[in-house]
Amino acid sequence: MHAVRLGGTGENMHDELLRPTIDGRAPSGARPWRPLAIAYPAYLAGPLTAAVLGAVNGHRLGLATTRLAAIGAAGLFAFGARVALSPPADDFVDVRQVGGVAGLLVWLVVLGLQGKPFRAYLRGRARPASLVRPGLAAVLGCGLLELGVIYGLVR
Repeated sequence: MHAVRLGGTGENMHDELLRPTIDGRAPSGARPWRPLAIAYPAYLAGPLTAAVLGAVNGHRLGLATTRLAAIGAAGLFAFGARVALSPPADDFVDVRQVGGVAGLLVWLVVLGLQGKPFRAYLRGRARPASLVRPGLAAVLGCGLLELGVIYGLVR
């Protein structure tokens, strides 16, 4: 409870409404990444990478399961669109461009769902975690998986 001094009476009034509601701590205990930083792995590796990193970050921010499911659904939908729109396997550059655009579209969903919770996290003077190692691991893992599936389906 927080106390407030009343007028000139010298009395303290305890009111739960005056307690700060944003404490800046991550609900899961692990520090979240900056949602803006997910754009780089999303462009480099595609929509599955964006969805995986976005879902993990959403969990770290304490997002509701419906929002986490929306991130996953956006990733799967964008991956399906990437497979459908991928040109023949002979043209690697076009396959990469389609993957980059699909990844950035999923990242926009992630950014839209995580912007406010991340700003609330920053108000608590907490520092976000680094995305360098997890981002590289996601680019290698999910990116190679996506390319393997696409080339496996095209050939």
